[in-house]
Amino acid sequence: MALHSPSQTDSDELNKLKRKRGCLRGAVTKQITKIESEILKPDITVEDLEESIELLTERGEELKLIDSQIESLIQVDQIEVEFESIEEYKEKITRTRFKTRKLIQKISKGSNANNSWQDSNISLNSSSQNETQTKEKERIKLPKLTIPKFYGEISEWLNFWNAFKSAIHENDNVCKIDKFNY
Repeated sequence: MALHSPSQTDSDELNKLKRKRGCLRGAVTKQITKIESEILKPDITVEDLEESIELLTERGEELKLIDSQIESLIQVDQIEVEFESIEEYKEKITRTRFKTRKLIQKISKGSNANNSWQDSNISLNSSSQNETQTKEKERIKLPKLTIPKFYGEISEWLNFWNAFKSAIHENDNVCKIDKFNY
């Protein structure tokens, strides 16, 4: 049985934490993607959105704990890279939670307005359709897309083009101006 030096033990622990963090980051990304697709559904409920936010928050807290453990074990020269990586995920989580909470507020306000409209038995079909279309346009806010950058390496072109094509070029939900901006 070989004895490990303290630096070897720290290195093993750091590698284990980084692997665990990688899995957790994957779960966070998957949850964010799920929320982004749920937001586009016309029949999404406040309960579904709140459940998704709760799951994302829990994963974010777990991620924060692992990140703090990693920070205590990393070398000084790695702090900047680790910090940027940690902040990137914090920002993704925060933005998604914020957007989802805003949508919950809109849905809640919209359902109250719809109930009072139905109770008063006013038939304004054309204005109600316009209002619904306007709300749908407001709800469809595209998330910040992160597409791998293409640096001219021929072997990476197909991956880049496929990601760009499916996320932007052939996406009918993205208007021409947004496509141009992306």
